[in-house]
Amino acid sequence: MLFWHEVKKIVRSVPWLLFVAAVSIGLYSQGVFRFGEERLEKPQPGENYGVKAAEIPEQIMPAALEALWAEFCENDYVTYPIGFIRHVKLDEQEQAQMAEILSELTGIEAETLLSGRAGEDHENSGQMTMEIGGNMQMEPDGDGGLIVSPADKEPQENADELHPAVRADMDYAQFQERMQQADDLLGGGSSYEAASLSGFSSTPLTYEEALERYDLAVYSDRITGGYARLFCDYAGVMTLSLLPVFLAVILCMKDRQAQMEELIYARPISSLRIVTVRYLALLTAAMLPVVLLSYLSNIQVWGLYKGIRLDYLAPLAYDFGWLLPGVMISTAVGMFLTELTGTPAAVAVQGLWWLVDLNQGLRTVSSGYALFRLAPRHNAGIHSWFRTGDFQVHAADLVKNRLLFAGLSLVLIALTVLVYEKKRRRGKNSGKGTFKRALSGLGSRLHQSET
Repeated sequence: MLFWHEVKKIVRSVPWLLFVAAVSIGLYSQGVFRFGEERLEKPQPGENYGVKAAEIPEQIMPAALEALWAEFCENDYVTYPIGFIRHVKLDEQEQAQMAEILSELTGIEAETLLSGRAGEDHENSGQMTMEIGGNMQMEPDGDGGLIVSPADKEPQENADELHPAVRADMDYAQFQERMQQADDLLGGGSSYEAASLSGFSSTPLTYEEALERYDLAVYSDRITGGYARLFCDYAGVMTLSLLPVFLAVILCMKDRQAQMEELIYARPISSLRIVTVRYLALLTAAMLPVVLLSYLSNIQVWGLYKGIRLDYLAPLAYDFGWLLPGVMISTAVGMFLTELTGTPAAVAVQGLWWLVDLNQGLRTVSSGYALFRLAPRHNAGIHSWFRTGDFQVHAADLVKNRLLFAGLSLVLIALTVLVYEKKRRRGKNSGKGTFKRALSGLGSRLHQSET
């Protein structure tokens, strides 16, 4: 059977062995094989149950303003435009714009805010004053040298004494709008983005809330579902949104280098069947180690919860419902672009997509269910399985996301069939004489043999 022939060809190849090794190492580094080290315990009255994210304007507004003011004073703003940390330093005009935003937030004149930045001498812009003793200081003399003089212990007007507060008449919607302006000025990716402001507030969990979470984990997730979700979170973002493209590209390029086109083109089999069988074989080969590793991860906790009814099919359900669409899109990108261009360009395309998606989700890791997220996230650390209620709220969003990527994968495979068929017809036409000569030569040799 053609399908099993393709599967055997893939799993016996070096690229597949490297794929399995990379997936295993990537998951091991994230601790998915150490779930059995800690048991989920039922909360008891009087304990510390941790905190939960909460959008509390009374907490967010002063905390976010304080953070922005501190970065404004240093002119050193931390952002994550594509996830990697970036320190932004604004020029004079941009700092003036930021001062205007702070002015609208606080009601303090922008000039006062600019002159009140801690640690700066605005009359000697670009110069630095350094204390070298209790009553002495060293500063540039303007001619390239340094002078030592008595330190000015009198505080400058507003300097180091300015502690801006949010205007009393500012509501939360206005505050969000101004903070979004600050984020836009910084190029995006800061903590001041309207959608990220909730990170400045939290509230303690009560005993009743902690007990409700525990009951959901036990009776709704049946324990194993939570662990399976955490495995999928790590597996999707670390390996399975990227590595399958390598497997698809390498194997497709390998067939091309072995000059298999003419042999395949000559077979009496449709392009749809050839591409579909290869695609299904790649998916099977990619998912086989994933399923085994998910059970290896999950089985560790089974002995910890004796007496509790566990869902032994949870890893399998999450593997195919959560991870398979990611493998599908990565494989489909690899097949389509390789067939279209004849180059490994798909690796660069998928790699860039994965990198952007990964880093855009760093600040939304606890609820990354956006429709166009390549690798959905549901990870809040080792206790992520304790967020069954959060998952139930976002389950419909996850379903929409996974269906979207599964559908997009099928569209790419359909396009791959069209490209393959076009090349196949061209190959048949260009190679017609070659095949005729080959068949004629074979017939002559058979005739001579019979004679």
